[in-house]
Amino acid sequence: MWWVPIRVIRLQWHLARGVWLTHRASHHPPAVHAQRVQNWLAHVLIILNIQVVIEGEPPTECGHLWLANHVSWLDIPLLGGLVPRTVFLAKAEIREWPLIGRLATQAGTLFMLRGTGSGQAQHALTQGLKRNQHVVIFPEGTTTVGLAVKRFHARLIQTALDVPVPVQPVALRYITPDGRLDRRAAYIDNDSLITSLWRILRAKKIQVRVRFLESIPVQPARTAKAAPGLNRDGITRLAEQRIRQALQQWDAP
Repeated sequence: MWWVPIRVIRLQWHLARGVWLTHRASHHPPAVHAQRVQNWLAHVLIILNIQVVIEGEPPTECGHLWLANHVSWLDIPLLGGLVPRTVFLAKAEIREWPLIGRLATQAGTLFMLRGTGSGQAQHALTQGLKRNQHVVIFPEGTTTVGLAVKRFHARLIQTALDVPVPVQPVALRYITPDGRLDRRAAYIDNDSLITSLWRILRAKKIQVRVRFLESIPVQPARTAKAAPGLNRDGITRLAEQRIRQALQQWDAP
């Protein structure tokens, strides 16, 4: 595994470059900074030799609320590296982590305080969507190996009705070169970040399929009652169903 020490060195250099970019963030227009963040995240996958197969078209116009099944911490550089102005919702304590917290803050991550309930998270999501950012949430509330989808939690989807913005379902699965499920990327059970990173560093190549499914148009919350199926729960179940169907299609012979 001659590639492991090379990847470690390149990753360390890339993290240092990320710190430098965050230091220079205020010197560039927001659009330029957003593009640099996207490029930086995409390069993480290049260093780790994560090959991305995209199906469908990611949204580019205005803001969308993306709902994706969650497999790994790799999901963040994966999705964040596809389209500029893509941000994520994270726990507020991550902002205090050395290095990672600074990188996450400068990348535009939206933070919520643990124990404050969904109200504070919805406020953070609303602010991001009103800035025309693509905001990604993982409504399963946990990670899986990517074989199936757990039930989506609906409470944060209310934000899409309040702004309003379209909802973009996204299906993810990490696969082997012959198309089978690859469990090496999964960040589950009692995995630590170091253990997971080491496992990925040792993998010669990992592929990931990303399918952008049909987006769900959303009406403002005040008119949602006049549109059956487009309330918060209806949107959540529809997005969950579309992602589950995508995973099942990948399993079909």
